[in-house]
Amino acid sequence: MIKNLQLLRSEKGLSQQKLAEMLNTTQQNIFKYEKTPSEPDIATLIKIADIFNVTVDYLIGNSEIKEKNAKLNAVILTEKETRHISLWRTLPDDIQESMDALISSIKKDV
Repeated sequence: MIKNLQLLRSEKGLSQQKLAEMLNTTQQNIFKYEKTPSEPDIATLIKIADIFNVTVDYLIGNSEIKEKNAKLNAVILTEKETRHISLWRTLPDDIQESMDALISSIKKDV
């Protein structure tokens, strides 16, 4: 069973029949994918994921990351930023809060 297929299909306003036509399969197969342990081949899974712009992992319920390119949108940290974060995590909570306040006040002035 493709765990998130029915949800994705309804979010996009697609009927089982319309999705079947897009995949060149039958409405009965879409029903089976949604309601029974029957699963499509990997090529069909990839096509379905492409239609909904999600990862195959999200489609089959192995991930909560829905967006296909979510990892591509991640920020790449510099070495200095990584070092600052590592140091930050070692600070006690009260010092972290003081640092937050300091950074906020500096940012307001800039």
